[in-house]
Amino acid sequence: MPFESKSGKTSYQMRYAAGIYWLLDMSQPGYPYKKPLPLNEMGASIWNMLEKGLALEEISADLAAQYGISQDEVEKDVREFCQHLKRLGIKACR
Repeated sequence: MPFESKSGKTSYQMRYAAGIYWLLDMSQPGYPYKKPLPLNEMGASIWNMLEKGLALEEISADLAAQYGISQDEVEKDVREFCQHLKRLGIKACR
């Protein structure tokens, strides 16, 4: 599973509240507190597929078919999403 902490427990979980998807770090000790990361619907879809272990190319193909847009365009967006997560210290993409 790509989202495991050192303890072996899943460290990030997505929740839906107040009309927004939130990515929460479940392994944080409380201080310093990491704010939840808000995700739009596309980000939530990407996150769900990453949790299932899909590769970036598979995610891009699925979203391109689902939304009727080019796979190249979607792949660029998926890679940018993964880079953003990486900058935040979330190693979710393979």
